[in-house]
Amino acid sequence: MKTKVAVGPEGGVEDGIDVAARDLAERYAAACRAEAAAQAAVARVLAEAETLAEERVAALPAAAAREAELPVRALAAELGAAARQPDRTVQRRMDEAAMIARHFPATLGAWEHGAIARGHVTAIVEHGMPIQDGTARAMFEREALERAAETTPGRLRAAIGRLSEELQPRSLAERHQEARATRGTSVQELEDGMGGILIVQPITLAHGIQERLTAQARAIKTADPDDPRTVDQIRSDLAADMLLTSTPNVDTGDGLADGYGGLGSITPVVNVTVSATALAGVTAEPGELVGRAPVDIHTAREIAGRAPGWERVLTDPISGGILAVDRYTPSADMKRYLRARDQHCRFPGCRQPVHRCDLDHTLDYALGGKTEARNLAALCRRHHTVKGETAWKVKQIDHGVLEWTSPGGLVYTDTPPSMVRFSDPEEPAPF
Repeated sequence: MKTKVAVGPEGGVEDGIDVAARDLAERYAAACRAEAAAQAAVARVLAEAETLAEERVAALPAAAAREAELPVRALAAELGAAARQPDRTVQRRMDEAAMIARHFPATLGAWEHGAIARGHVTAIVEHGMPIQDGTARAMFEREALERAAETTPGRLRAAIGRLSEELQPRSLAERHQEARATRGTSVQELEDGMGGILIVQPITLAHGIQERLTAQARAIKTADPDDPRTVDQIRSDLAADMLLTSTPNVDTGDGLADGYGGLGSITPVVNVTVSATALAGVTAEPGELVGRAPVDIHTAREIAGRAPGWERVLTDPISGGILAVDRYTPSADMKRYLRARDQHCRFPGCRQPVHRCDLDHTLDYALGGKTEARNLAALCRRHHTVKGETAWKVKQIDHGVLEWTSPGGLVYTDTPPSMVRFSDPEEPAPF
């Protein structure tokens, strides 16, 4: 059924509502749901094809490995020819689709109904596959789908990473210690005389390297606006320059770098969110590289001990409520509180980390808005500008919950990350 939308004389604006924008937003959302459902339908067909191929392989008499794969290749070629796609690609996608259908049936069902997108599916599979116990994986899938219905794939990935770790039989600290042995470098030859280098390091170091390159690249662009290079190109040039000309840093401590370089090489901005029992050494549950990925507790403690300034957020291990927020170097209490609460930009779907955001007055200070937690929220520069210079509106409800209203009159609610929850709904904010 088609919806008729009245268009006013001023570019589709009526009674202060941008009905043209609202119509486009609703049509876009509907098209995205249809696209997701179509993608899931493709996955379902591919999963059925994989099952059929496996049945035909099982029906063969004992044969060499190459012969046993022929039914799979033949069926992939059949599908590929019909869809004008490479059969190698089809065969790979058959395997992936079968894995989703077998291990994440509820996820495939939600995808078929257009309730989630491909990005949500990818995040759920990525964090769910390491869970070997079927009951635990099903529990993870239910929780992940509930969260997926309310957020973007990027935010979902950060939210369910910790949940996945809680359901693992072995702690992240144990697995991380073994995984460190796989670190190394490799070169990939690309076309036209180019090449890529892959450096495998613990996640904290990988993000630390990227953060440092990004900060330096932006400083170069600021100092020389006429520099024709993109930030990504400058990052690449900086990495090559530092690796080819710098003297290696030697970390002589017993930390996580095995005595050679490592955590001592970077000056991070660190948000450590950890239960009081884990900080005290009673348990070994992981911390989190905020908005990115779980971090084993030993790495979290090591970074916290080395950083010249760090924020510590103590949470109750059961309720998740804040027990204490403090800092070892001078900082405003209000900023610490808001950083702990928001963790990233609070525009719906944005994951820009809080240390790259402004603390914005929800009700402008010039219009009487107070400088207090009930009237402040982290916004990245892009969304700070959107709020101030466009018809987007936002108001705070309670306990950091933001209600955004689009120019088209559509309402979106953004809640603080679930890692930090304020347990007493009657208790007012401290500022």
